Amino acid sequence: MPPKVRIFPRLPLLATFCVLAPLVASCVKPKTFPIEPYIEFRQNILTYTPTAAGDSVPSLEVEFYFQDGDGDIGRINENEVFPYVGDSLYNLHFQLYKVLSDSLLESVYLPDTTGEWHPIAYHYHLHYMEPVNANHSLSGLIRWKVDDFAITASMLENNTICYGIYLYDRALHKSNVIYTDPIRL
Repeated sequence: MPPKVRIFPRLPLLATFCVLAPLVASCVKPKTFPIEPYIEFRQNILTYTPTAAGDSVPSLEVEFYFQDGDGDIGRINENEVFPYVGDSLYNLHFQLYKVLSDSLLESVYLPDTTGEWHPIAYHYHLHYMEPVNANHSLSGLIRWKVDDFAITASMLENNTICYGIYLYDRALHKSNVIYTDPIRL
């Protein structure tokens, strides 16, 4: 009498794995982050657009990573004022610096109509972002176009600049400050 041969000896083991794998995967907790926003610089994206005169106009986009544990980045209504006052009236800030050496930066100033000097800074509103996971945390990449970069490039020609960047969430938690890579104009 020939020996009995099992054609599918591991079928019960495979079936058990297929049933249990989704159960185990569903137990994995989503990533949790602190409630204060955190940002990391990723890259400068410098482009040049040709003009009719044969020149080119530079523009700059800055890409950075962000994360926020309670997912309160951006505002639904950008005209909302209370409780956003002072520096937190806008939730994304870029400040212009001249790079003097590897570790030394100098704020760039311009006078206002009264003759008082102020650092050149750009203030923006991030749009509302909707958390999609159970713990409401948010993370991702933001690519932001810097206003008036062509003017900055002509005003500071033959200098090296960078931008300091930080943001506020809706609970008025301020992120860390990051700096772009130096940009030679």
